[in-house]
Parts: sequence; structure tokens; C-alpha cells
Amino acid sequence: MDEFAPERLATDAAEPPTVREPDSPRRHTWLWVTGAIVFAGLVITGVQLWANLSYDDAEEAFLHSRTAAQPATATLVATMEHADKATTAAKAVDGVTAPELLSDEDRAALAAGAAELAEENADAGRIGLDLPAAPREKPVMPWDLFLRASDLQERTSALEDRTETQDATARSLSRSIRGVDELGGRILDSAHAAVPAIEKASVDARFAPIIELRKAADEVGSARPDMDSSTSAGLLRLDKAVAAVRASAESELAAKAGPLFEARRKAEAYARSISGGVLLEFVWTDRLLGQGSGESGAGTATWDGNDGGTSHITLTNSIARYWPAEWTRALVTHEIGHAISAKCYDKFDWEDQDANEQWATAWAMSWGFSAYDSGANIYGTPSKTMQDAAKTCR
Repeated sequence: MDEFAPERLATDAAEPPTVREPDSPRRHTWLWVTGAIVFAGLVITGVQLWANLSYDDAEEAFLHSRTAAQPATATLVATMEHADKATTAAKAVDGVTAPELLSDEDRAALAAGAAELAEENADAGRIGLDLPAAPREKPVMPWDLFLRASDLQERTSALEDRTETQDATARSLSRSIRGVDELGGRILDSAHAAVPAIEKASVDARFAPIIELRKAADEVGSARPDMDSSTSAGLLRLDKAVAAVRASAESELAAKAGPLFEARRKAEAYARSISGGVLLEFVWTDRLLGQGSGESGAGTATWDGNDGGTSHITLTNSIARYWPAEWTRALVTHEIGHAISAKCYDKFDWEDQDANEQWATAWAMSWGFSAYDSGANIYGTPSKTMQDAAKTCR
């Protein structure tokens, strides 16, 4: 068996090693291409993410600025509307003609303030007041995203600048409005303060225009101390009332012209001095109630408790001829006793005709005139109670 051993050993010997061939160039190429594709994909994904984030940040900043801009725009719009109203009112006030209501100095100052305010308001309107449009639909491609993001950033910066300008302009415009308002308030005060002297100088006017004058003055006195449509309307109404009162006074004086003019004026002045503020209108006539010739005279009076008290009084010319004789003054005082019932009608039975005459007689007596001259010769002597009540009415 030993003789066959070498053969078996030869048969069992290991196979010779396999020789490995080197990688082919094609395989290296595919590896490089694959890596490049992966890298490119990563780059594209990164750029796309960057573009999206840039756009989102720009859009968020723009929308925030857009929201923040709305109050400033609304404030400026409201301020401009206020300025326009103040300007319109200031220009309207220039129509006031009575120098007591609007001095030349105030007129010039108001005109200058209105012109400056109008110019400033026009400048404010050029800033831009429209709300910027919201961003359009978000683009997809990265280059569009970058371009739109850059555009939004520019719009945001411009919008923030505009908002700051609007804030500053609204503040400046408000200061100018306050200047015109303060001048308007001073004009209101001086116009209201001038009315009593105007009324006193036109005392002969009929009481209807005087009542309108007082109402117009009350409106001006209670108006807000600024310049708006109600201010200008109130001042123009007052100016119209002043003109009406003066025209009425001139008309009344012209109607009383003649030889008895001064005597009539003195009798009327006396009547007003004791009327307790009741407005009086006078009519003079030759004959009344069958009286008026010689040393006879008569008078009538009606009264109304509205508007602070008013009374129409008719007197015979004989009272003016013999003025200031005791009987003429007593007769006039009796009629004013009727007139002042507008203030004191609660002190007697004003619905009773006899009581009205008793009251007027008692009231004349309370001024020191005799019972006879006061009317007792016609209406009887009033009671002590009536006389005491008459003394409390002034």
C-alpha cells in the first residue's frame, strides 16, 4: 500500500491560487456618477429649503409690517378728515361781518391758520394711504422664491418707512389743528362776551330778533372750544342775529321819529328800567280806550312767560307829551306791572281779569305811586295781601 501513497498525495494537493483581475474603468465611472447625483440632490434640496425659508421669513416680516401699518394709516386718515373739517369751518367763519364777533386780527390769524392747515393736509395725502396688497401665491422654483423674497424685503422696508412718516405727519397735523382750534375757542369766547353790549345798544329792537340773538349767543357759549362745522354755523347764526337786531332797532327808531321822539324814548327807558328783564315792545298811538286828548292817557299790555318774559305795550302819545308828570309815570308803571306778570304770575290768580288789574295797581303802588294814580280809581284798591306780594316781584 505504501507504493501508492505518493500518487494520493499528488491527487490531494491544493489547487493553484486564482489570479484576480483589476476593476474595470466602467465600474469606477458609475460610482462617480452615483456620488455626483447624490451630492447634486443634496445641493438642490438645500437650495430649495433655503429659498423656501428665505421667502417664508420675508413674507412673515411683510405681513407683520402690513398689520402694524394699519393703525398708523387709520390715525392719519382720521386726522386728515379732522383737518379738512377745521379748514372748511375756519374759511366759513370769514363770512362773519360784525367786528364785535370777529376782529380783523383774529380774521387774519384764522385765514393764515386755515391756509397752512390746508397745505399740510395736502402734503399728508401724498404720503400714500392705501393698504399694500398681500403677497401673491407662493412660487415653487427656488430662483422665483429668492426673487420674491427680495421684493418682499424691499416692500417691507418701504412700508416701515411710510408708517414712520405717517405717524410723524399725524402728530404734526394734530398740532396744527390744535392751533386753529384754540383760536376758534378764543373767537367763540369773545363773540359770546360781546352780545350783552350789542343787545344794550339795540334796546329798541323788537323782542323776536332779540330772543333769536340770545339763543344764538347761548349756542356759541355752549359750543366746544374748537373749530368745526358747528362752530362756524353758530358764529354765522349769531352774526345774522346781530344784523337782524340792529336792523330792527333802526326800524323802530325811525317809526318813532317826530316831535315826541325824545319823550317817547325817555318813557320807554323808564319802563325798561323797572321791567325786571322782561322784553318790551312799544306802540304809540293818538287814541286808546277813548283816551289820549288833553291830559288823559291810556295804556294796554299783554304778556308771555316764555323766553324769559315778553310784553307788548301800547301807550297814547299824550303820555309822551306830559312826560314825566306823576300820572304819566304811574300809568306806565301800571302797564309794566302787567308786563312783569310774565315773571310773577304765580303770585296771583293770573287767569282772572280783575286779579290782573289788581296786581298791576298793587305793583305800581309798590313803587310809591298813589293808589289813585296807580289805577285804584278804576279797578279799586288792591288787598294788603296783594300789595305785599307785589313788593316781592322785581
